[in-house]
Amino acid sequence: MIPSWVKLLSIPLLTAVLIGMFHLHGQQQFKHGEQAERAQCFARDNEQLASANAKIKSLEEKYRQQEQDAATVIGLISSQYQRELHHVKTDKDRIIADLRGGAYRLRIPVTSAPDTCGSVAPEAAASARRRDGDTRAELSNEAAEFLVGLASEADEVVKQLGACQAVINADRTMGKSDAGN
Repeated sequence: MIPSWVKLLSIPLLTAVLIGMFHLHGQQQFKHGEQAERAQCFARDNEQLASANAKIKSLEEKYRQQEQDAATVIGLISSQYQRELHHVKTDKDRIIADLRGGAYRLRIPVTSAPDTCGSVAPEAAASARRRDGDTRAELSNEAAEFLVGLASEADEVVKQLGACQAVINADRTMGKSDAGN
């Protein structure tokens, strides 16, 4: 037989062991729940991070492509501008060479004819020339070259402005396609 004091002592001891086991079991279940919740959070965070990384990569590729397209367009505009500028300069050189060679002569209208003959009165010479058509005076080679050079500079400025406008239009076109996204 079991002494009564052992019975009395075994009930609280057994109760304490059962409470301890329930407590340990509860702690273990809590840890499992915590780990499951952490795993869910990590999985959700990893999914969101993977999605964000994919979007970043997609946007980087898109903007790199746009940058390459812009560089290509600017390169085309620049090469076109350089060709036009070269054409303007070769035209100027050709015209100046023709002026120097005598193939071209620049003339301007004048209101009275220069006195070419000392014996004829200036009024008579002027009135006689007016009947034949407008009176013209030939520019010197230096003045003609200066005017051709000045016109060539103006043409260069026009080409430069055209290239600037093409760059601005290309930038705006690319900006509109980017704003739509």
